[in-house]
Amino acid sequence: MTKFALIIWVCSFVGNQPGCLPPMEFPSHFNSWYECSRSAHKESLMIISKMGYKYVNENKIAMSYTCRRISDL
Repeated sequence: MTKFALIIWVCSFVGNQPGCLPPMEFPSHFNSWYECSRSAHKESLMIISKMGYKYVNENKIAMSYTCRRISDL
């Protein structure tokens, strides 16, 4: 069965060039792109919430994610 790994980047869009922190790969694997993508949005919301309104606004924080196919298990 194909599995997917979730990878999220936290990026700042202050200035001319966006800058991103190193990617975070989540330990859970997902059975479908759908499940992985839904989790990406949930995790991104939790990350932004922890950073707080002021920090996110001042640093123009946004998330980028991918669901990377991993070897069939």
